[in-house]
Amino acid sequence: MTKQCYHCGDKIQELEVVHNEHSFCCNACVLVYNLLQKSDLETYYSLEKDAGIKPKKANKYQFLFLDEPEIRKKYISYEDDKHLKINLYLPDIHCSSCIYLLENSNKLHQGILQVEVHFTKKEALFSLNPQQIKLSELANLLVQIGYEPNFGNRLEKRGKTNRTFLYKLGVAGFAFGNVMLWSIPEYGGLGYDNTGFRNFSSYLSLIVSIPVLLYSAKDYFISAYKSLKHKQLNLDVPISIGIIALYLQSLWSIINNQGAGYMDSFTGFIFFLLIGKWFQNWTFQSMSFERDYKSYFPVATTKIERNEEKIVEIDNLNEGDQILIRNEEILPCDSILLDENAVFDFSFVTGEADFVQKSKGDFIYAGGKLIGKPALLEVKNKTQRSHLTSLWGADSKQSEINNRKSYQDRVSVYFLSIVIFLSIIAGVYWFFADKTQVTHVVVSILIVTCPCALALSSPFTLGNTMRLLGRKGLYLKNTQIVEKINEITDIVFDKTGTLSVADNQVNVEYIRTLNNSEISAINSLASASLHPVCIGIKNYFSDTFPTEKINLSTFKEVVGNGVEGVLSLAGKEVTIKIGSAKFVNLTDEHLNGSTCITIDDKLVATTKNNSNFRVGLKESISKLKEYNLHVLSGDNTKDEPYLKSVFPQSATFHFHQKPLDKLKYIQSLQENGKNVMMIGDGLNDAGALKQANVGIAVSENSFRFTPASDAIIAADAITKLPKLLQISKNAKLILGICLSFSFLYNIIGLGYAFTGQMSPLVAAILMPISSVTVVLISTFGVMYFGSKNSPKLR
Repeated sequence: MTKQCYHCGDKIQELEVVHNEHSFCCNACVLVYNLLQKSDLETYYSLEKDAGIKPKKANKYQFLFLDEPEIRKKYISYEDDKHLKINLYLPDIHCSSCIYLLENSNKLHQGILQVEVHFTKKEALFSLNPQQIKLSELANLLVQIGYEPNFGNRLEKRGKTNRTFLYKLGVAGFAFGNVMLWSIPEYGGLGYDNTGFRNFSSYLSLIVSIPVLLYSAKDYFISAYKSLKHKQLNLDVPISIGIIALYLQSLWSIINNQGAGYMDSFTGFIFFLLIGKWFQNWTFQSMSFERDYKSYFPVATTKIERNEEKIVEIDNLNEGDQILIRNEEILPCDSILLDENAVFDFSFVTGEADFVQKSKGDFIYAGGKLIGKPALLEVKNKTQRSHLTSLWGADSKQSEINNRKSYQDRVSVYFLSIVIFLSIIAGVYWFFADKTQVTHVVVSILIVTCPCALALSSPFTLGNTMRLLGRKGLYLKNTQIVEKINEITDIVFDKTGTLSVADNQVNVEYIRTLNNSEISAINSLASASLHPVCIGIKNYFSDTFPTEKINLSTFKEVVGNGVEGVLSLAGKEVTIKIGSAKFVNLTDEHLNGSTCITIDDKLVATTKNNSNFRVGLKESISKLKEYNLHVLSGDNTKDEPYLKSVFPQSATFHFHQKPLDKLKYIQSLQENGKNVMMIGDGLNDAGALKQANVGIAVSENSFRFTPASDAIIAADAITKLPKLLQISKNAKLILGICLSFSFLYNIIGLGYAFTGQMSPLVAAILMPISSVTVVLISTFGVMYFGSKNSPKLR
């Protein structure tokens, strides 16, 4: 008996290598086995039998190009002294063991920090410590364990995969068409008069069916085998049972010269199965494309053009453009630092909150958040919103969501179990009633009750809702947020920048006369912050006086309190502060509620910014009757009378709230069993947004990006919030309709199949039709309810 290699499963043709009582085909497989054993990764072999890939002989010089600075930049997405991120295409990924081994490869080398595998794309995102492992070493390690990275054209590789699928579809279609053609005489009753012709056409059908069974249908068998091996049920189990039963019955009929049996149904079944699979893949890819690359959220930045600041969308940035990034802003594209120094927080990318000091000429990757004084940079690579979107979604909350098995998945498992049980009952019944009908009935039941429509209901309904909300100005991080919105009981509003317009115009009241240099210094400090009050001060001075930019020596922003900076004024270093009376160390009661401006701790001016509430706010709030409403504000109580006239009597108001106070307030609501939605401008609300069940950050004209949020809402869409929430609720209704259709279709189909009134071929045709119908119900249902309840907002 020919032995198989314990690692890769290949037949041992020549020399057998025995190690630890296991047989291997070569020393390379032994080396990989020893490496996995040494690293405590024995589970790899228990996940899949013969799971390994026969490793190629590593060439230590093959990947040295990855250590060349200019070449490596083309492949890495982020790099600093302690972190490096690179996304590699690994075409040999094929099973759960591959995922297990790659995601545990940090045990193989301490320089590998983390690995995330995208199975369907055959890609793996590696987070490395560049001080402990070179890229060339990583590539050679992957070769040693059987996953050689491919640095060629991924689209070309995927194109080959698509062509393979089309070849399978073509083989099945060719066989189906010819078997139907050869069966025409028998359909007309002529085959019974000419048994020679009937037997000849039957064997022709058998010949063309063989590649359909072994080539076109093999993926279903492989999938079903792996599912049963792990003691699970998936969609391909009943399908594979149906395929085998149909084929064996037809083969028996042909061998016994009883005609082609169900060979027309068999080839047609595979053909329509593949059409349905193609349709599902095409629709899922279109949804994935929109999720990954479409502009889910408006992100803009400040471009310097002819020494003037200009707000531009990041899509309009080109290589060589100069951009100005302010405190707390996310760098939207890879850039070169033009200023002498700057500090960035790359926790958005690396997960670690260590600040990184950058110097003039340093290359800075997109996704870094500037901390401190503004920085001037030169764009080196056009922005990729897909990169920012992927970073936005790669947080712990998303991982937690993905680890939960959806309701539809659980229903599908029970559904499949019931279908298999019913097919057995039907088989036993018809065995005694009419043996010739057993295969016909059992296969029809297995096919027609396929839960494809059930499985498609949720992703398409939620995905279409997510896209519609995006077009209306509410950009969600993922489809699960739609479900979470429908569970909300309480809505908490921030005031400044949310209920009121963020770019308020302010009036400055002078304590003493300011010269042009002092005005320029104050304006430069205000320009460094994105807080609405600072924006108002900047607008006031820029519109009233000729000012020039003065570079800040230091800059500090205390969230919820104010900003402070050191500048050179007339050859002297001075400290300027803009903030609350407490922040600038003043105790005068009449200054409470004012924004104070001090130079070297001496008050020089104050501002009174009258809140400019959004048009249509009262009408919008009146439509949120089913929710408990709350307002949290860092300001004083000057706007309380107006807010109480807008909000219902049951609403609660809290003023003088610090960022930590807001977070604790949301925690207290959650401890009382409330599901909380927090809506804030993201400047002072990052902690509260992250703590809330659903955190929605408001995006004004500056398009400030807020990673802590679950969603971003365009500022001009806030007053349309009731309509946006209604769209989300409609998704629940549409999902119910889709699920009801799916169950009704299966019940009716089951009735016809059980009584022997449905052929396997008709069942195979109905299966993709049911999937298409669910997609159409979802798409047009979302569009209809969206247009009916939510007129275009933007």
